Amino acid sequence: MILLYSCKKEVDKDAIYKDLKISSENPQPPYNQLKYKMIFPDTIQLNKPYEATIVFESDFDTIIEPIQYIEKIDTTRVRTIIFYQFEPIESSKKTKGNFVVKDSVFVPNKEFSVKNIVFKEKGAFTFCGLINDVIVFEFYDDRGKRDSVHIARRKQQIFKNVVVID
Repeated sequence: MILLYSCKKEVDKDAIYKDLKISSENPQPPYNQLKYKMIFPDTIQLNKPYEATIVFESDFDTIIEPIQYIEKIDTTRVRTIIFYQFEPIESSKKTKGNFVVKDSVFVPNKEFSVKNIVFKEKGAFTFCGLINDVIVFEFYDDRGKRDSVHIARRKQQIFKNVVVID
């Protein structure tokens, strides 16, 4: 008699950003694994669209480029970068990390733009985002046979305080 057991692991599709935090008690982001620079004004106009430029560096840059071109495809390593943009948080409110995803996009390069950023209320807000840089490696045994796949991940929370005026 042969018995087979199977388990189904429930995976929360939003788990990638559920543990993000921003609070007055702990202003240091838990994910600070990339170097980045965000170009975005400190003071912006109400209901006017803005564009933010984000430039980042990752440890993975020395392994594989963010985007692969047809003539340079590496079949043993794959890299994907996703930027998650969250709804802005009003600075006067105390929050425990209840982020709401507004948009997400694949990032093709180490410099990218987030367009059409519009604030519909006056006041002090925090722009929130997350860069999720993932690389997948294929590992081979001594005989050259693939024996496993490894995943490495780097995350960077992005916060920018802005003041919205008329």
